[in-house]
Amino acid sequence: MSQEMKEIGIKHCFACIQWTGQRTFYPDKKQIKVDVGSDGTCLMTHRTTKGSGHCDQYFPLR
Repeated sequence: MSQEMKEIGIKHCFACIQWTGQRTFYPDKKQIKVDVGSDGTCLMTHRTTKGSGHCDQYFPLR
């Protein structure tokens, strides 16, 4: 479980507000600290997905 800093605006589950996985959001740096391989639940599809996943319904963190 290694966490990395990722940019906001990348269309992956870890950057979507509808994903419930473990992450830390830094709005001042416009970055997210996340383990992209970790699991979380998508509140749109109600399925467990990895942070590296993506779909057509993307709602970015702000």
